[in-house]
Formats: sequence, structure tokens, C-alpha cells
Amino acid sequence: MKVNLKELSLRKQDYYVASWEDNQLVMEPFCHCGNSLDEDYFCRQCDRKCHCNFVVCADPQSLSVVEKLIHGNPKFRDYEVSLLDEQQK
Repeated sequence: MKVNLKELSLRKQDYYVASWEDNQLVMEPFCHCGNSLDEDYFCRQCDRKCHCNFVVCADPQSLSVVEKLIHGNPKFRDYEVSLLDEQQK
């Protein structure tokens, strides 16, 4: 199932955007408001600490890698993943 970023914002879902770059997985954290997060996961725009447990994948390669990570690593078992709906960013 594909998801767009507006849906996540409406659900107040913090998230990572995952992509496959230079043969490695890159995951960037975002607040549900759309603000990019630093290492402390604190959104200065919303004045709150964010909890990213949803991964939006920008491409099929990153989706495959994230799915393997979620299914193969107990630390990620509570994470959800979906492919980004490019037509409704």
C-alpha cells in the first residue's frame, strides 16, 4: 500500500523517509508537520520530541531493505513501512 505525506500529517504520524543512495539505505527523520529533525528528534516548530516508527520509502529498493530490517531485527518489530505515493506528495 502506498502512502502520501499529507496522510501522515493528518494522522499526526512522525516518520522516516528512506531512500537507496550510493548502495546504502539512507533514512531521514521528519515530524508529522513536515519539519526535518536533527539527531535529538526534537521538532522546534511543534516544540515536542518526535517518535518515528513509520518508514516511507521513496523507491522499491529501499522498501525491500526496510522490510528485511523490520522482519529480521527485533528492535524494529514495531515499525511500519509503506512506499511513497509519488503522485500525491
